[in-house]
Amino acid sequence: MSGFDVDPEALLAHGAGSEQLADKFEALASLLDRARVDDQCFGPIGDALRLSAGYHSALEECEELAAQAAGFLRTGAEMTRESAATYLGVDDGLTRALDAIGDALPGGGR
Repeated sequence: MSGFDVDPEALLAHGAGSEQLADKFEALASLLDRARVDDQCFGPIGDALRLSAGYHSALEECEELAAQAAGFLRTGAEMTRESAATYLGVDDGLTRALDAIGDALPGGGR
């Protein structure tokens, strides 16, 4: 035995949680997109200090990071679901194999 105890249901729950977080990061990216304002909002002083350029640059960077986080979480969720399916398949296959061996033994069967 490897000493690892894998709970496929916990993997599935983790994947679902990751999907929910991805949804929140996508909502954040959308919210950041709506936070864009016209350059005129910064006025002449803001224009002279190039505040609008910094604001728009920071906003765009935050939006990209939120989208990247959502993508990372979705990929992780998919990989977690695939791992759970693999473990469930292995468990099921071992159960069937052991049942078949038990049935083949003298006096086997249920």
